[in-house]
Amino acid sequence: MRHLVQMMTKAPMMMTIDAHQAGLESINQFYLNPNLFMGGESVERKDTFCDLSVFGPTSHRFNGLDANCNEVLSYRALRESLLIFARDDSVNRIFIEFDGPGGEASGCFDLAALIKEIGAIKPVIGFINGNSFSANYALASACTELYISPYSMAGSIGVIFGRYEIHEDREKVTYFTTGEAKADGSPYVELTDAESARHQKMVNELGESFFNLVAHNRGVDAAKVKALQAGLFSASAFLAHGLVDGIKTEEEIKTMMTDSKHKRIVDQMNASHAAEMSALSAQVIELQGSVAKQEEGHQALVKKINQLSQSAGVPEMAGQLIEDGVNEEVAASKLKAAAAQKDEEISLTSGLDSHSSESFNMQQLIEDA
Repeated sequence: MRHLVQMMTKAPMMMTIDAHQAGLESINQFYLNPNLFMGGESVERKDTFCDLSVFGPTSHRFNGLDANCNEVLSYRALRESLLIFARDDSVNRIFIEFDGPGGEASGCFDLAALIKEIGAIKPVIGFINGNSFSANYALASACTELYISPYSMAGSIGVIFGRYEIHEDREKVTYFTTGEAKADGSPYVELTDAESARHQKMVNELGESFFNLVAHNRGVDAAKVKALQAGLFSASAFLAHGLVDGIKTEEEIKTMMTDSKHKRIVDQMNASHAAEMSALSAQVIELQGSVAKQEEGHQALVKKINQLSQSAGVPEMAGQLIEDGVNEEVAASKLKAAAAQKDEEISLTSGLDSHSSESFNMQQLIEDA
């Protein structure tokens, strides 16, 4: 609760005036009865159909209960949840539902930058379902796509700083804001011009950063965002200003999520089939090339064996060598051996024929004598 006091009275906030006054009221209630704020264990929110919800006020680090005993989310807790979805390969799109009055400025811009970074890896789909004001919309604006339900409201794009005073038991709050409508309905208290100027300068600087953030995330001019004067707008008006991408009901968003999932599954199956067919085609082409190469090599070998057998004088051996499937080296060796054997047989036959003729002549000579 001490941190909540500091949030409401000593830090610039990006939230509606109602939320700010509710925070101050919760402080008063706390001092009257602190036991009212002793909450039990945090219960996981189940009232959203999206992957993640940003409901209610948000703070930099504080986790607790607001004036209505609703959980106050911290940017750090939201960061952890986002990173889990970002690292989960089974999650192809992250759906976030937004409904809140805004929150603390510290930590908001860093979380919005993280949402933008995650969106470059996988789509982050935002859905405003209720009201998305100030810091809540700062986070929503960083989504890859952002939608709003027909009767939701969004806006209050600006910064508010509350200065809390007590004079003679009288409590006063002075608000420094960006935009004429940012603190509509706030009380007026005495304040020096010098202090007012210092606070206003701080708020203006933070406000310019907020305008530039929305302009960058939504692709609009920062001056036009500033010209909205932190006003509240209907869904159709917000769409007209280019600050959301469309208007959809809960059922339409659910259908969109279902259709996207079905399309993703079909696309994955088609991609897998195409990859398998491509791989099979590559294998067939490779096999055809291998067969052609083998055929070419076989024909060259047949030609070579025919040439070797002709040169060795044993052409009758070519057919058997080709049928046996021997390589060129083995064929050459066998042909060489066969040629040598044939030469030896020819030489031996020639010797026998010569000796027989000589013997015949000798006998003839003897008879003649």
